Amino acid sequence: MGLVKLEKGQILHKSDVDTVETIEVLVKGSLTISNQFTSITLAVGGFVGIVEKPGKKYVYTYEALEESAVYSYSFQSVDDIPKVVRSNPKIAPILAAQSVETAAKCCDIYEKEYDDAVSEYETIISDYTDYPALCIKVGEVAKDFPEMQELIPPERTGNINEWSFSFIRSLKENEASLKRTLYPLNIDIAAGMVMSTYNIYQKISEESELLSEYRNTLKKKTASFASNMKVIRAKLNDLENADENGNAPVTIVNALNTILLYSGVSQEIATKFEDQINEFKANPNRNDSSDEARALRRSIGSSFYEIYTPAFIKSLSDPNIPIEVKMFFMFGFVDEELAGDKNTIILYNMARAYTPDPEGKVLTIYEWLIKIYNLEVDPSRNEFDQDWPTYLREQKISGEFNQAQVELMTNDPTSRLNFEIKNLFALGNRMTFGRISSFVPVFDSQNVLRPLDMAYLTAAKIHEYYAKIRAVDYGVFCRQAVFSNPEIGINQVYYANDITPYMILLPNIGSRASLWQEIEGKNRSTPARMVVSIFNTENTEEVMIRLFGEFRWEMCKTEQGVHWNDVTDPSLTSMYCDYLQFYKKNSALSTDMKEKLRTDLKKFSNNYKNVFIADYLAYIKFEAASSPRLNKVAREILFTFCPFAKELREKIGDNPQYTELINHYNTRIANTAKPVAMAIAKLKKDDIPIPEVLTKQIEHLKK
Repeated sequence: MGLVKLEKGQILHKSDVDTVETIEVLVKGSLTISNQFTSITLAVGGFVGIVEKPGKKYVYTYEALEESAVYSYSFQSVDDIPKVVRSNPKIAPILAAQSVETAAKCCDIYEKEYDDAVSEYETIISDYTDYPALCIKVGEVAKDFPEMQELIPPERTGNINEWSFSFIRSLKENEASLKRTLYPLNIDIAAGMVMSTYNIYQKISEESELLSEYRNTLKKKTASFASNMKVIRAKLNDLENADENGNAPVTIVNALNTILLYSGVSQEIATKFEDQINEFKANPNRNDSSDEARALRRSIGSSFYEIYTPAFIKSLSDPNIPIEVKMFFMFGFVDEELAGDKNTIILYNMARAYTPDPEGKVLTIYEWLIKIYNLEVDPSRNEFDQDWPTYLREQKISGEFNQAQVELMTNDPTSRLNFEIKNLFALGNRMTFGRISSFVPVFDSQNVLRPLDMAYLTAAKIHEYYAKIRAVDYGVFCRQAVFSNPEIGINQVYYANDITPYMILLPNIGSRASLWQEIEGKNRSTPARMVVSIFNTENTEEVMIRLFGEFRWEMCKTEQGVHWNDVTDPSLTSMYCDYLQFYKKNSALSTDMKEKLRTDLKKFSNNYKNVFIADYLAYIKFEAASSPRLNKVAREILFTFCPFAKELREKIGDNPQYTELINHYNTRIANTAKPVAMAIAKLKKDDIPIPEVLTKQIEHLKK
């Protein structure tokens, strides 16, 4: 005990090493008090180690910033602190003032530590959100980091009252006055002030320790991800530097020649396509509407599929497809100059990093054509709405094919492939592009209207849209089916069969998505087929909602058959057609509403389906968010046939616009569930295993 002199840089106490046995008063110089994240400076008159716990290891490290001196006292318990003040009556006001000073610094440091912890959490979460897109950009496969799902933001425990901060800061602001008028009045006032501030920064110190623990845990949990992210950012930096210098990857040189050689097409076709691409590249206004430009784009379109088909067939038996050919299959890429160096690098990395959808529902056109070729699914309908068997039958009737040819072609992979390329691929590619008159199937930098990594539609993004739509319109992909098993006493029970559609990514930069067909052939238990550009330049959420609205309409027409617009057989389409056809006589609509409907019908050329799709978009995007957009009649039809999911119904239950609709819905669902529940109860009573279809239907109705 007594006076201890310190040299500059000398450590008085070291955290996690020295044991707390003394408390000191700084009588000369200055000290720094620090942990791994922050530090504060202590001036003359300040207590050293006052926030430490006697008998425990030091939490902070105390180091001399200059030549300093401290007076040391025994520190066995908190009661020793006021004794130190009383034993120094002459400097007691200074001790009180310095205690306030230290407490104020602790408040500021704690606020900064908390803000830093929040910032670290938000940064790592932001990086984790960006990670998949960045991986695609640099050509890496995104890894799984399940520990990232466990992260939670830092929280204040409430151990420190807000008034404490205000109190300390107020004392600090009035320091000069208090040192003259209050602290010198009585030594007990000085001791009381020291202990009051001690209690506050003791709690702050405890909170600071918790924050340190949180930040250390956060660092450990995210170490693997952070390390991976560091590599990705380094690669991204290299990529961006390469872009600035205008350097394309050395592996992508004369891509068109590589693709043509791989396809094995005749020299005549290869030369023709090469000439077409060179002429196209040379035109700075490639998308203009002149007859010459249109003719060139059409001829490129014809040649493109002539090359795609043989290249595709060759690739089926090739385990080492050149990256240029993969880019051709996925993106329509044919030439690095036409694509531009920057885009070429991005496409190269995207093709390298691509992994198929594990659920098999989101496919590139290349993957889809493999399913067609391997007879896993039948070819899609053509522009005349003919499926493969119908098309062959019509060709036989017209005399184009004889019976032997029809039988040979029915399961011939190449015939099926050619039909799919000519129809879904060629027509869908043009349709999803959005600007039919200026469409060209090859990747062109002039069509890049949005950063490729943002426009790129991955399987994960598509499944997110599926999840979002089901969270609002839970029955969007359901179609009615019948379960029958007389052996267990169930003759007929209707159930909702939820079938996720196929989403086929077409190799273009476009603005549209389209429902190609709602079922396969006449089988209603088959997935719908939807097509969309692999790079979408529009608001993708709205594009998807419109697409799902189109599916709703077309699936209803399929289920209703010839009665799709017969109001005596109520359905989504029949009720909507009746509403739009006779809106002028509808007393539930105001004059303004009728005028708006008249404008909408004119806008959509009196196409009822397109009016419905626009209303469906408003229903899903705005009405579901408690932002009314629809009139009463449209809202009632939509809610009746496309009811909101349970969570949303509960959320908007108090909304008078929906209260009655929800009550009617609950009654209808109860009546629908009753026969299913009775069938289940009967089976349980007879100890018969419950068919999965029935349990799934009950779960569906609970949604």
